Amino acid sequence: MADMTIGQLARESGVRTDTIRYYEMLKLIEPVGRTNSGYRLYDAESSARVAFIKRAKLLGFKLSEIQSLLELHASDVGTAQDMLDLTETKIREAQKDIEDLMAMKKSLEDLAAECPGGDLPLSDCPIVTFLHSNHKHEGK
Repeated sequence: MADMTIGQLARESGVRTDTIRYYEMLKLIEPVGRTNSGYRLYDAESSARVAFIKRAKLLGFKLSEIQSLLELHASDVGTAQDMLDLTETKIREAQKDIEDLMAMKKSLEDLAAECPGGDLPLSDCPIVTFLHSNHKHEGK
């Protein structure tokens, strides 16, 4: 594939040009050169890196973590165990997030069950009362 401009890379990768610029600022990708008029040029490796970044983001990795994944992949000493360790850390983080979200859901369900709805004034709504209180909801 011939070198491409930032707009071409963005279209091919399914991201916005400002996303490409941001990834470049973070050193996740780098242009391979510039045109005579100064436009950045990217190659197939740049496209592959953007695809890698997108897939890693789908798995919940943050951009700082993706930088580590890219460095590990480029390393001559990185091992599958290193990648497994990073992945298992991400699994534990995902489990904690799931537990937090389940607790949040339970609290919201409890509050919704306490609210009679209807035309009562907001001052009589237990949800509003909870939001103004200084204590945690019993469901949490």
